[in-house]
Amino acid sequence: MPRRIVSMKPLTITEVKELLEQNERIRSPMVQRVISYVSAYSKLSPVAVRKLKEELMSFHGLDELEATQVVNICPVTVEELRAVLSGYKRLLLTVLADEERLSRIVETVKKYVGEHQRSED
Repeated sequence: MPRRIVSMKPLTITEVKELLEQNERIRSPMVQRVISYVSAYSKLSPVAVRKLKEELMSFHGLDELEATQVVNICPVTVEELRAVLSGYKRLLLTVLADEERLSRIVETVKKYVGEHQRSED
């Protein structure tokens, strides 16, 4: 019987890592490679990821998929942010053309990245 997708939800790299680490009974070589990858590329703690994602959606007007991409990449310059968001057509006129709005989003990301770096020291 073919499987059917019931729902989909965008997840950050950190959220994927958290889910895979919770389910220890599934430890195939493929899962181990994915855990290794997400461990190398997750940039923030699970708590910080949730807070940043929520802030990007509620205060900056990004949808969940856009916010997830920003959290995964953690752009620290307006140019990096523009590159991350440039694939979303709905943002062309509303966000990407507004330098001040892009700067506010970058400052929000920097705040979380800076807190994470301080907590690692």
